[in-house]
Formats: sequence, structure tokens, C-alpha cells
Amino acid sequence: MTEINWNKWREPKPFGISGCFRLRNESQFMRAAVESFLPYLDEAVLCVQPSDDDTELIVLDLLRKHPKKVRVVNYPYIVDWIDTPGFYQKDPNKPGHLVHMSNYALSQCKYSWIAKVEGDVIALDTMGRIVDAIKDDPDAHRYYGMVILNLAGKNMDKFSWQNPRNGGWDEAVFNNNPDWYKFHRIGKWESIPSTHGVNNGWSAIHMKRCKDGKDDGWNGESYVDLTRDELSDALELYNAQHGYPANDDPHGIDEIFEGDWRRWL
Repeated sequence: MTEINWNKWREPKPFGISGCFRLRNESQFMRAAVESFLPYLDEAVLCVQPSDDDTELIVLDLLRKHPKKVRVVNYPYIVDWIDTPGFYQKDPNKPGHLVHMSNYALSQCKYSWIAKVEGDVIALDTMGRIVDAIKDDPDAHRYYGMVILNLAGKNMDKFSWQNPRNGGWDEAVFNNNPDWYKFHRIGKWESIPSTHGVNNGWSAIHMKRCKDGKDDGWNGESYVDLTRDELSDALELYNAQHGYPANDDPHGIDEIFEGDWRRWL
């Protein structure tokens, strides 16, 4: 059954952080993604769609390796992705829609906070700042956004010049309450409106542009070497264009160059 029990979802939850990972054809980086976030989580909920690669086998191995923290939720539909005809035409509140799957995954989380993360995002040690903020104020109504570097290249040593980072809101940690935070279909996107948002600076690395088939030139982008100077220059330009605060870059990038996040890969 994939119906969402909204009343149960609204019930008070024990304090803790549930990681929510939506997984389909994510075999290339999903093990690193899940295991890099596990130190910051009380559980990792893996919502798994039918896949054409080794995703489901890796999920079973993660469950075997981390039985006390990993939980698996099977979602039997292959959903229509964003900006496709089915995404617009189908009811977002019915099983089989991306929005429904995303909300169903959130509803399966049993702790009071949810870290919504993709299967190709690697945690930086600075993720601990969000955890500390939650522990300091566990009853706050808050949406903690993560700034994420868009790493690139087969050797994982470049980044996207045109899009060096995300906006800081796509991946986030928020209260586990659907009256505050749940997915909606907004234009061509499925998104969670980030009310009471707090941007907590650099928290993770996005591996999408390192995947097979995402070579230089993907999506009209160019990749440049991951150096402090190149990243600082790209961020200064990007932030000015998009109106993002400078306090999470370029001076907050030490963890990218000095941290040990590659240990997960």
C-alpha cells in the first residue's frame, strides 16, 4: 500500500533526525551518499523505485550493513519526472506521481526532523552545524537549507562554472509535520516551500555532474578545475547574479578543500 496516512503523519514524533532518500537508478553514488549522512541521522529511510541498475541490490547491502539505522520503503511505481507530460497531466496526490512518492517517503519517517537528501549528494562534515542547531532548539519551526557544491567530471576534480552551487534550499532539514512541510507541484518542479528558512552554508557535495554521461558540456555547462581561486571567482559572479549571500562563500569553502569527504567515495 502506498496511500499516505495523513493523520498518522501529523502525530508527534520522538526527537531525532530521519534521512529521506528517494532512489531510482542511483547505484553510482548512493552508497557513498547514504553512508556519508548516517553519522548525522537517527535513521535513513530509503524509498526505492523499480530500477534498471544495481540500486536495489545496494539497498539490501546497506540494510544488511546498517540494520539499526537503515529502513527500506518500496514504492512500486516508476514516476513521471519533472517537466514531462505525465508530471503535468497526472494528479500529484495520487500514487504514481513524483509529488505523491516524495510525500509518501516523508510520511514514513519516524523522527521529529527530516533531512531530505538525494541519492547522489555527499555530506560534508559541516553538516554537523545543522545537527547542532537542531539540538540547541529542538522544538523550533525551521527549514535548514544546505548549500551544495556542484562537483563535476569523471575524476571528481572539477565543478560547474555556470552553476557552481545550488540555491541552498533544495536539500534541507525540516520539521516532520505535513502541515508545515510537504511537497507540492509548483510549475515544472516538485518542491517544498521553505517557510521559516535558515541557510546554514556549505553542507554537501552534489555528484550529478560526475555521473556517467554527464561529461563536460552537459546541459550547456563548462567544467573548470576545482581550485580555491576558480571556485571563489565563480561563486563571486554567481552570487552577484542570483542575489545569494556571500557569507556561505567564498570564505566558507575550507571544508571542500581541507575536509575528508572523499573517504566516502
